Amino acid sequence: MKNYEVVIIGGSIAGSVAGRYLADAGFSTLIVEAARTPREKPCSGIQFKYFEKLLGLKIPKERLCQNEIRRLYMEYPNGKSYNVPFKMLNFTRDVFDSWLNELAIESGAEFRDGVRCTDIKKSDGGYIITLRPKHQDVEQVSAKYLIAADGLSSSIRRKMRPEDFSRKPLAPTMNYYLKTEGDGDLDPHALYQFWNLDFNNLMFAWTYKKNDLWVVGTGHTDNLIDRCDNLLKYIKGKFKLEGEIVKREGYASTFKLEAPNHVFLGLDNMMFVGDAAGLVDMYRGLGMDAAALSGRLVANAIIKGNGSTTPPLKLYEKMMQKIIKKINKNSEKQLLTYNTNDELLHALKKSFIKMGLGTFFGNLLNKFRKHTKIKLLPA
Repeated sequence: MKNYEVVIIGGSIAGSVAGRYLADAGFSTLIVEAARTPREKPCSGIQFKYFEKLLGLKIPKERLCQNEIRRLYMEYPNGKSYNVPFKMLNFTRDVFDSWLNELAIESGAEFRDGVRCTDIKKSDGGYIITLRPKHQDVEQVSAKYLIAADGLSSSIRRKMRPEDFSRKPLAPTMNYYLKTEGDGDLDPHALYQFWNLDFNNLMFAWTYKKNDLWVVGTGHTDNLIDRCDNLLKYIKGKFKLEGEIVKREGYASTFKLEAPNHVFLGLDNMMFVGDAAGLVDMYRGLGMDAAALSGRLVANAIIKGNGSTTPPLKLYEKMMQKIIKKINKNSEKQLLTYNTNDELLHALKKSFIKMGLGTFFGNLLNKFRKHTKIKLLPA
């Protein structure tokens, strides 16, 4: 049986960032990813510039999409729209996540894809983890620390806390990828948000361009496909967009993200990061920044707490207090609390100036903040 100091289950953003920092610090680290990489993942792949500060490095241009995001278009239920400067990073998760995997490997972490974690047992020295590589025999490894970074469908969390999951899918989303003849009246350098309960009753519907494809997507708890079809019809008509769907990408999780205090950071020497910890913020429509930050902070906690009188989990929980408070507060603002577009419109008008100013100054101040003091945006 091979022994590691840290085993990380999940090789996306949180897992790869944690693995890189732990390996840099000299910890023998194994990252296990169930999918074969590079792999696509349903995700916007759009983030604020401060995301690089959370990662601890600048993203190379070749790892980003050809088209930059420079402005935000927001359309309210009454049809009125607003345009604001909005510089964002734009990438696809297959290219981006593989780059993070490569960085972890360069730092000394062992990375294995196409390998599933099928069982975890507590042992005197930590954990015995059973792994099942595709088309190979089952094997076991041991680790002092275990990091669960296996996403919203986390099998580890499901075994530990089955009450955190529903029997039926929650918050389903759908993306259509369109190959188009030109861009119509759409700006390939803009992120479009459509705040309308007829399209999305989870947050907002969206449109943006990834290289040569336009993405049109939404989320809804009722008749999702019809909502996405209607959104596409609306966008094609309003913005004179012509093209055909070349790919559909849907996702639905049974994770109860709307439940109070749904964030769970771990038990003993097992720690949860990213989506597996419940760090997705549906109100902001973002989770990648929280994933990167949690991966970096859990690594810091293990580095500082290893051999210390203060367990790493206690350090990690202390480091994550502010972000957890923000996520729990935002979960109370979900659009599902609005029954009509009139109610939604009233709430948007009430918060527009406050959110806009908070985001503007937060983004400005983030340029000078350390990664541990970053303010997650939109405000």
